[in-house]
Amino acid sequence: MSSIYRSENSIVFEGEFTISDLHRPLAAIHQTVQNAGYQEIKFDFSECTAALPAPMLALCAQVSRLQFAQIETQLTLPNNEKLKRLFINSNWANIISPKQFETSNFRGHTQVPATQYRTTDEQFKAVNRIANAILGAIPDLERNDFAALEWSINELTDNVLVHSQSPVGGFVQVSTFQSKSKRLLFMVADAGIGIPASLREGHKNISSDADALDNAIREGVTRDKAIGQGNGLFGSYQICSGSKGKFQLESGYGKLSYSERTGLRINTEKVPYEGTLVVAEIDFSVPHLLEEALRFDGKKYSPLDHIEKYYEHPVEDSIIFKVSEESNSFGSRVAGTPLRKKLLNLAKMCPNYPVIIDFSDVELISSSFADELIAKLFVEVGAISFMSRFKFNGVSSTVKSLIDRAISQRVAVGSID
Repeated sequence: MSSIYRSENSIVFEGEFTISDLHRPLAAIHQTVQNAGYQEIKFDFSECTAALPAPMLALCAQVSRLQFAQIETQLTLPNNEKLKRLFINSNWANIISPKQFETSNFRGHTQVPATQYRTTDEQFKAVNRIANAILGAIPDLERNDFAALEWSINELTDNVLVHSQSPVGGFVQVSTFQSKSKRLLFMVADAGIGIPASLREGHKNISSDADALDNAIREGVTRDKAIGQGNGLFGSYQICSGSKGKFQLESGYGKLSYSERTGLRINTEKVPYEGTLVVAEIDFSVPHLLEEALRFDGKKYSPLDHIEKYYEHPVEDSIIFKVSEESNSFGSRVAGTPLRKKLLNLAKMCPNYPVIIDFSDVELISSSFADELIAKLFVEVGAISFMSRFKFNGVSSTVKSLIDRAISQRVAVGSID
């Protein structure tokens, strides 16, 4: 059970805060600022017991717009220690109250904290960070499936800059579930004019906000063909539904949701979401589903992907993996885990290319990092496959000796667990 209510200029969250509760704090914000005239809002999560990423990111976008309008915001963190850490690590705390909390320095490889972007350069960096995180978190990715996912994230984040007119830009966050289930959740939110207002510029026949969202997931629907082709939401919806994932779209008074159990539902809400929220949950468990879902005019679309842009050698048929650019730390086992998973994915995605592991500019690594990155990789793929697929470059004598010893010890154990 959850309880969300306003007490003077405080909005109090008790119990769980889920996506179904999203419109309650939005109504409370409106009452606090527009009706009661407060110039400061306090968000009290002290008695909150759970907070899901999608409604929190949507709330962050709305709070950022309050700050843009010179409304002061404060945050009381949850009393629950685990949830308190989540607020800080996910960067929600900083976005809601930047004067109280620093930007998150979370570097875990299974999630990407809430990230705000206002320019094309910031959006570009955010998408690259997400693509790298996915490569290092989800094993056995098919290259075309990965390219389809990267395309979706890029399109949805770009839509914010092209169409939303959001004064605070956009926000994106990624959460991966257990790697064995191969499911990934990402969300994009803004505080702009919303899909209904945007689409009505080019489609005067749209009758309601719900009708606008129904149109938004149709192929080729956009406010202006000179600006965009209108395929971002359509393609993303196809990927989610085609992979038996979930999709949710909120904008204005409209709400659109899809799941395999309920099918497509489009409703009208009593309280508007002033901007746009997209929630996409994608299932990677069946290979090639995503690439098959990404079709325009009935033809399969193959976008340029992260691998080609950043790892394929521009001239030679090889993959270049520069260790110095993949991590800020070479001293822990935790730092080596996503890099090993990324190497495995790169090798699978490019089966005819050797993978060059370049240790240039890496003067020293810890034994645990050498074990996690190289020795476990050696055991996992097998000695012959390792020597035929993976090559080394720029390895100092010190790093080489640490790698040799790590492999010897790992082979003696005979397991990567």
